[in-house]
Amino acid sequence: MSDTGAGIPVEEQGVIFTPFYRGDQGRRIKQGMGLGLSIARDLAVAHGGRIQVESAPGQGSQFTLWIPIG
Repeated sequence: MSDTGAGIPVEEQGVIFTPFYRGDQGRRIKQGMGLGLSIARDLAVAHGGRIQVESAPGQGSQFTLWIPIG
């Protein structure tokens, strides 16, 4: 999945999959609990996969999910 939003600062990219973590941008919005990325990572790992983020401030973010087949 990708977007052209605000992006995620490099210093936050290592912690965005932590349960209940909400970055600086997320704290400005009242919606959300900070669980979505944590759940996505846990589901990926439970199926032998992984999730990765590539992002740059002002350029958006891209999340890639790998789940093995078979």
